[in-house]
Amino acid sequence: MEARTVEVINPRVPMFGSGALVAPGLVLTAYHVACPGGDRQPVTVRNKIGQAAEATIAWADAELDAVLLQTDRTVLGASLPIVRWGELTCDYPDARPVCSMTGFPRAMRRPHPTLPDAFVDELLAVDGNIKPATSSRRGYYGFELINTSLESAELWQGMSGAGAFCNDRLVGVATFASDFRHGGLLHLMPAARLFASPGFTDTVTAVTGMTPQLQPADLRLLLDDVPDPQMSTSYLLNAQSAVVPLTGMTAQLDSLEAWCRTSRPTDVTAVTGIAGIGKTRLITELIHRLGQPRPGNPTARGWTGGFLADNPIQQPPHYRMLATSKYPLLLAVDYAETRRDQVDQILDVLAARHTSDPVRVLLLARGRDSWWPSLRRARQGTSVMSTGATIDVDPADALAETTTEHAFDTAKHAFTERIHTLRCAGLGDDWATSPLRPETSTGPVFTAAAKPADDTVISLHMAALADVLAALNDDFARYDNPMDVLIAHEVSYWKRIVEARGEHFDEKLMRTLVAVQAVTGATKLSNAQAAVTAGFDVHHAGFPDAAPNDRRLLAAYEDILTAAYPSGDGAHWGSMGPDLLGTALVADVETKSGGQFIERLLPHPYLEEDQQHRALTVLARATPTQPVLTAGAARAVAAAPDKLLPLAARTVTAELDTDIARDWLLGLQDALAEQAQQPDADPDLYAWATDLVSTSLTHVETGLGDYFNSTEWKPPQSQPDEELGTDDGLVDEGDAADEDDLDWDPEDDGYEREENGEETGGGDDDPGGTADAPAGTTSPAPRPTVVVHTITSRAVRTVLTAVALAHLGFVSFVTGSVAYFSHYSSEPSFWLLPPLIICAHLFIGSFYGQRQLPAAFTILIAPPLVLLMTVGFGLMFSDLHGADINPVVMGMVWTSLFSPGMLALTYAFRAWFGQIQFADGR
Repeated sequence: MEARTVEVINPRVPMFGSGALVAPGLVLTAYHVACPGGDRQPVTVRNKIGQAAEATIAWADAELDAVLLQTDRTVLGASLPIVRWGELTCDYPDARPVCSMTGFPRAMRRPHPTLPDAFVDELLAVDGNIKPATSSRRGYYGFELINTSLESAELWQGMSGAGAFCNDRLVGVATFASDFRHGGLLHLMPAARLFASPGFTDTVTAVTGMTPQLQPADLRLLLDDVPDPQMSTSYLLNAQSAVVPLTGMTAQLDSLEAWCRTSRPTDVTAVTGIAGIGKTRLITELIHRLGQPRPGNPTARGWTGGFLADNPIQQPPHYRMLATSKYPLLLAVDYAETRRDQVDQILDVLAARHTSDPVRVLLLARGRDSWWPSLRRARQGTSVMSTGATIDVDPADALAETTTEHAFDTAKHAFTERIHTLRCAGLGDDWATSPLRPETSTGPVFTAAAKPADDTVISLHMAALADVLAALNDDFARYDNPMDVLIAHEVSYWKRIVEARGEHFDEKLMRTLVAVQAVTGATKLSNAQAAVTAGFDVHHAGFPDAAPNDRRLLAAYEDILTAAYPSGDGAHWGSMGPDLLGTALVADVETKSGGQFIERLLPHPYLEEDQQHRALTVLARATPTQPVLTAGAARAVAAAPDKLLPLAARTVTAELDTDIARDWLLGLQDALAEQAQQPDADPDLYAWATDLVSTSLTHVETGLGDYFNSTEWKPPQSQPDEELGTDDGLVDEGDAADEDDLDWDPEDDGYEREENGEETGGGDDDPGGTADAPAGTTSPAPRPTVVVHTITSRAVRTVLTAVALAHLGFVSFVTGSVAYFSHYSSEPSFWLLPPLIICAHLFIGSFYGQRQLPAAFTILIAPPLVLLMTVGFGLMFSDLHGADINPVVMGMVWTSLFSPGMLALTYAFRAWFGQIQFADGR
């Protein structure tokens, strides 16, 4: 934090202190240092290397003893990012964050080496802890020092106005350092109280171009960061940037606020809706509203919160801190349907908390077909979840209280204002051909931009931004599609970054690399290096030897991509957003590559499995809006099913709604069928792949999407010919198949399966095993088996189960009555027949319904024999009740009564436990 520390000098009175640069040219310091006695004349601000500039008052609050000074940004803090604001919310002793403060106290003043009667002020950095409860009454933090022995109040003079930071968050400003007491305690004005002061946030926004947000500083390592302001399409459209005011969704916002303010200590709810309808913007507004201080009680703590990071900086993450929250806290989890494990970890921690301060967990997702009902069943009625209510957001909700035209004009004006502010903050551009001020915003520049591609609010905002950008640059106005305008603007953003680093700007290459970045992501440096290398290979496909990758150039572009889209969490880099914009760029690259980009990228050997999984997730999410990406992903998976299909199956079944997942899998099925017709296609591999897709379809339709989260299926492995015992190394395929059919072990898959972290393969008797196989020999792989649920309707399964149970009850009644009332009741052995018949029915239902047994007795004789025995008891039952009907007719009647029940029993077993079938359909 030393780079942010400045010295504040009032030349008119003998007053000096410290300050913190919260942005280039913007200093936060103590009021009594800059304005002693109410004097609001300019003061001098000097950084640690002696550069000085005059500063004027931009905002002041004498009661809070705080002031914002504005000075020349080119002299002070030119290269500094805008500060993030925070407050302390948790008190977890095992992971209590260390806070730091840097200033210019009197104790560090030294005589100037050459100038008499002059002094040199040196920096002093101190560390300490801040416990949240210390500000509960007076409204001041207590900063407990842990690394200094200074005890004289006079020696601390000059620290007033210094900023205190916790996890890179500015949490407060030192006031009245002379109040220092023995024991090492300094007083800080919390940032939360500054936010409550009129005009503070407006001043920061006007100078920096970024609306300040208060975040939990002690949870910084677990949360996403708000993006830095940039003259970038991605930044302007980011929901957390909050550029456009929230329109509509008043009912949802009010419902969520009321839910947050209920008396429950902990609760969870879900906010669902398709992509681009404003869910993230809604929660950003909710956090802002909850963070406002209540009227009449300025020291009362409002809510803080944020979006839980997908890749927390802190590893392993200290989620246990959440159980010690001292003040109201709201946690939002975006893409919750893909983060079930993380959600469970959070809820397990919150279930063990013993404090009454409210914590709310909001789960944002695109759908709720499978993940939300299962989560509710597991958590509903517990200490962390009450009813598990759901807030559904429809595309029309964002425009429910306004017209499309008015919303378009509002968005356009907001973008105009923000771009103007960014220019004033020194974040301008070099491509504008016309001036732009908020009051000059008029009607659409070109008709196409004013017509969103769909009814979502993000499409409307994109059209509005495209119109503003077209007014700025005549080159943008030549496009017919708003998306082309936005991408063209982003290209200019890339160009500034590339040329600032002294590299030649290659637009086509940069488009490819940003598309790779958007698809694969990178949680660590090695992932980023792999992605850049893969991107170069894909871009230069066809010329691998003539154009080898230059390591220096690869490193340079890795740095460029990281600078263009920094990560908001612990990942190495982020990606171009929002999703609709990022996938549009990927689709454009895919189209211009002739449909080869995704097919070359996904199986690239440099990419790690988690990058391939992320890529499939991104492409699967784009299914409704970018069919070209769905087709490309299907071709890529079909071309390398052994490497990509298990990942794709798990991704689709777990992360997509039923209808979208079905369409995705059907497209993949067609791609596999087409690829299987190629001359070099492995028939066993594609038979396995086809069955796995069929399994995935069945699990999607029956709501069993968690199957692929617990069991990962792998493709069949090639086997040695000599293992089959043939003289010439060849085998009669038909004979081998018959032999396998006779003694197939249903627990042996014929291919490897990982379950609970362990690998199991074929044993000595496993046709797919490789034990004792001579090296260098190969043979066709056996036909693998997969579990297939043949009944896809839960209602049908329920009806068949009821019929099966009724059948067993009816058989028990008939056979039991005969055993009790007939003249055979005196024979003890006769009493064994009723339970034997019931067991025989269960045997037929279980073994015939659950699996295929090739033995002739089981298939051809056992079911008719059991049915015949049951019908015989039915005839005896008729005789007991004096039925005067031809025995043949009565036998047909009993057969018609028992046969459907036996069939229902068979299919009930099939529905509940599955039928084991061979991959070739036998």
